[in-house]
Amino acid sequence: MISPQNLTIACAAVGLAGKEGDLLRKVLPWSLGLLLVMCLIVVGQSTAVLGWMLP
Repeated sequence: MISPQNLTIACAAVGLAGKEGDLLRKVLPWSLGLLLVMCLIVVGQSTAVLGWMLP
């Protein structure tokens, strides 16, 4: 979900060269939150709660 290359390109595009670490610190909590949501969906699909989503 987090690619160092994408962070570098994003920082270079907006003129924040050398601030990749700051961007990573801001993006990391969102990425972990989305990972948690995806894990909950997968667990839900493996039970009867969201089993209807699978063919």
